[in-house]
This record gives sequence, structure tokens and C-alpha cells, in this order.
Amino acid sequence: MTATVLIRLSAPMQSWGNQPRGAYRASSVRPTKSGVLGLVANALGRDYGDNIDDLAALRFAVRVDRPGTIELDYHTTGGGTVPLLPGNVLGNPAWRRKAKTVDPHDPDFYEYAPPASIGRDKNGELTSKPGNTNQTRDRYLADASFLVALTGDHTVTTSIAAALENPERAVYLGRKAYTPSEPLLAGHHEHTDAPEALTAAPRAARSDTGDLLAVFEVAPGTAGSAIVHDQPISYAGTITRGARAESRPTLVNPPHQTGTTSRTTEHGGYDFFEENTP
Repeated sequence: MTATVLIRLSAPMQSWGNQPRGAYRASSVRPTKSGVLGLVANALGRDYGDNIDDLAALRFAVRVDRPGTIELDYHTTGGGTVPLLPGNVLGNPAWRRKAKTVDPHDPDFYEYAPPASIGRDKNGELTSKPGNTNQTRDRYLADASFLVALTGDHTVTTSIAAALENPERAVYLGRKAYTPSEPLLAGHHEHTDAPEALTAAPRAARSDTGDLLAVFEVAPGTAGSAIVHDQPISYAGTITRGARAESRPTLVNPPHQTGTTSRTTEHGGYDFFEENTP
């Protein structure tokens, strides 16, 4: 028996990368199948090396309720001075001697730079040498909301629905700091395919009006479809992905929410992006 489980992905920040990690981390403009199934596997309590064939066999679809905006998070690490640790004092004779004569609360005593590249500036203070600073640029989606549909074997979708309500581990939307602002489980429908479920489900608060963009996984060779490298095969070590086909239609005017206030989401959660909230 076929069933569809619906997953609400709303958060102030979320990221769905489909490229190797490095100093520059991009984000897709919508959730990826590999990212969503990783979230689901985590909720089910599976480890990186566990088999995911049952999850990968599910058909994936996503409706874009609020596309959000791409933002840039810029970080630097390794430069400047940071607090001195006891182990650093123990392993450095000069610091051990200083520890006997200097007040340990003296800020100068507690300064050291990352041990990979330590030097002294013109004032004699310990600091990291030029070029030791690591820079990263992480892109993420701000104020986005999506509705994902996973369709397939009823037993698998039922276990996913239960795990989303009571996950074995903490769940997050792409990165560990990006936690969902609404409950993940948005519905579980038997004998219902993704287009029907996504068309009937209420849209998110503050979503675009009118028709909504959707992305559906389809059979290879379907007219008008495109090939994407986003079919998860394994999460062990380097993530392994294969190719799949998807189409991108619009859904005709899904219903709006009812019974909500301007300050809360449909689940009663605080809406951080509502303009008129204190």
C-alpha cells in the first residue's frame, strides 16, 4: 500500500547543500532529497553507515511556500589572541616561569594564539602570524518555508511519521545550528500521491499568493523533466549520490491557513519575521 508523509521545513535559517564542503559552502534554493533523507535517517536513529535503500526508494517532492532569501554568513578563525589553557602553560617553560610571578588574572598572561602558527607582534605580544586566519563563507536561506512529500511503501512512511514526532536524535535543517521553527510532521495520508497531498495541504503563513512552485521526482525520460545529481546512495564517509529526474510544475492555488493569528504559526509557534510583533 502506498502512502505519503508530509514534512514541514520552516526556520529562520536553513541550508541545503549539494556540493562538497570547503571554505565556501553554497545552499540550494530549496530542500534536496539527499538532505531531507539525511534528516529523516537521523530522526530514525540510523548511523552514517546504515543502509538507506528503503528511504532512497521513496519518491520526493517539495512545494515552495516561502522561497526565502539567500544570505551570507562570513566567519574567520585562527587569527588574533585567545585564552591561554593550563596545558599550554605546562608545556612551555617560559610560561611556567611567568605563572610563578604574574597574577593569573592578568589579561596579558592569558593571551596566546593558535599553536599552528605563533609569533610575536611589534609589542612583543603573542599572536598568530599573518596568513594564519581561516575564512569561510556559508550561504543559507532566511525565512523560507517548504512542504516536502515522501511517497512510497506504507510501512516506511509510517515509521517516518512516528520518528518525526519523536525523533531519536536532534533534527536540524541542513546545519546543526538551524533548528526547525514548526513541528516537522505535517500529515500522513494513505492511498495519496504527492501531487494530491501537496495541492490539498494548507500553505505556510505569509506564503506567496496564487499558484505555488513545486518540484516532483519523476521517471527518467519524462517529457519536460530535468536530470539532477541528488539521489542519495550512502552517507558513509563521503556522501554518495546518483542521478534522478524531476519536473517543476506549479500547483494551482493551494488553500490558505485558517484560524491563525498574525503573531503565531499554525502550530502556535512565535513568528520571528512578523513585522508588527514586539
